[in-house]
Amino acid sequence: MALSHLPSRFQYQTHHPRRCRVLRRIEIFALIIAVIALVILHGLLKITTIVHWELGGTIVLAMLYFGFSLSLRYFWYISKKEFIKRNLIYLLISGFWLLTSLAILIFHNLIPNQLELILDVSEFCIILRSLYETIILIRRVSSRGWNPALIVAASFLILIAIGTTLLMFPSARVQDLTDKDSETAPFLVALFTSTSASCVTGLTIVPTGSYWSRTGHTIIMFLFQIGGLGILTFGAFFAAAFGRTMQIRESVTFSEMLESHQRGDVRRLVLAILGITIFTELTGAFFLSGLWPELPWGDRIYHSLFHSISGYCNAGFSLMDDNLLNMGHHWQVWGVMPILIIIGGLGFAVNYNFMLYGITHFSNFSVRKPLFNHPTQKVRLTISSRLVFITTIFLLAGGTIGIYLLESIHMQKEVSSGELLNSAWFQSVSFRTAGFNTVDLGELQPQSKLFAVLLMFIGASPGSTGGGVKTVVFALALLSVWSLLKGRDRVEIMGRTIPSALINRSLTIISLGILVLMSSTLLVVLFENRQDIFLNHLFETTSAFATVGVSTGITADLTTPSHWVIIFTMFIGRVGPLTALIALTNRGPSYRYSYPEESVNLG
Repeated sequence: MALSHLPSRFQYQTHHPRRCRVLRRIEIFALIIAVIALVILHGLLKITTIVHWELGGTIVLAMLYFGFSLSLRYFWYISKKEFIKRNLIYLLISGFWLLTSLAILIFHNLIPNQLELILDVSEFCIILRSLYETIILIRRVSSRGWNPALIVAASFLILIAIGTTLLMFPSARVQDLTDKDSETAPFLVALFTSTSASCVTGLTIVPTGSYWSRTGHTIIMFLFQIGGLGILTFGAFFAAAFGRTMQIRESVTFSEMLESHQRGDVRRLVLAILGITIFTELTGAFFLSGLWPELPWGDRIYHSLFHSISGYCNAGFSLMDDNLLNMGHHWQVWGVMPILIIIGGLGFAVNYNFMLYGITHFSNFSVRKPLFNHPTQKVRLTISSRLVFITTIFLLAGGTIGIYLLESIHMQKEVSSGELLNSAWFQSVSFRTAGFNTVDLGELQPQSKLFAVLLMFIGASPGSTGGGVKTVVFALALLSVWSLLKGRDRVEIMGRTIPSALINRSLTIISLGILVLMSSTLLVVLFENRQDIFLNHLFETTSAFATVGVSTGITADLTTPSHWVIIFTMFIGRVGPLTALIALTNRGPSYRYSYPEESVNLG
């Protein structure tokens, strides 16, 4: 049977399949128009009252059409229960809008500005519906069988493009009240900030706190929240949360994005990711609230939530123009913030494995589906989790000691040992992926900057919110060297043999990482023509590649070509050089033969 003659999605389910398809397409078109109207309504500062209500009327009319379309399709549907099951979210959104709007109209004498309130409810429902449609689109794309690496790369490009567009609206930046015209952020500033936030880097060419408005801050916060978890995670979360069956192709795509080899466990993993994320970020925000006692409660809550999300997502964005400079003595900075950074940098699969291990070994709590499937079986720590844990402890301890000793040499300022140790601890955590700083990094000793470059290049762990070549890759490279020195032809650890394909992949990632880093540094040095600060240029490009976000203070002073290099480097660093390369190439056919071996000279 030809594909064109196969039954459509609506056939055998409704009496009028063609009409249902037309209504559905008009729904999508109306939603796009409503979203555009919503963005213009809140993005432009100075619009006339007539334009305001024209845009608002467009949004309300879109909601009216959604209700009309749902009613017709329900009337035409053969199985009413099946229709409700398939369109439950649409029905809930439209039902909420209708009941709320009717209540406002009925009690209009008790409610001032009822038309504005109806518009606010309509805008809220449009946002919910657009998010739901986006999730559906993500699931459809993921189930098409396309190259997972290409989907991951494309998702970040789309997020960057949306963020750039939103940040270019006048309402996103602080306006000069004496200026009659609204100022928009320049394209390069918006693109750089959007890329940095989407790729959870933290590098900026304008001060985040004073340049962007509260709207701009919120856009940036959503960008690094979505960028940290990944757009595809939200599509997978919807499928898991509402009991939908994930297709095999979807599981493969999400496994690629989350860097998890347990494809059958993706559904529970995604639910755990969202649960751990929400709990960690809210807990972190609660403890961080004491950092700004002078602020009103509303601003205090916002600052706490912004920095908690930024810490967990390893974004490095701060609402203070000097980051966390001179705040290292607060226990929230040296205690709470590193915990957020470390949890976010361990990796989603590792956090999930540790959580299951703790529940099944140290608790009598009965674990039920769908989040877990180990009610009685004790979960063991995987080799990956053990490698991540050991390598992370080694890097944290070694980083703290290394920075402390290196900064103790030729120290220009009189700093107590306690303050120096405190700063060394915080920066050893932050250098690997987060991007916060409690000291002026431009004043670091040259040897400390080189050591920081190494920590940044290694980065966080696989499947985490951080960047770099990843801790497991670094550990496997060291184990490979150790096995070679021992005369072994394979890598063995903890009673397990690591597949040679993973060793080759690790060495490839390191090689590509060095290639990207050296190329970016070469271009920046060439464009800047400042050989006297070469180390700062290397520091900057490494920070961009590893999506760390720390800077010696030269980001804003770089030339435009260098800014473009940093933007490209941040994107490659977040996606991963190997993933980016796979996305740009097609896999060749597999052959069932091999040529005779012949040795070559290595040196």
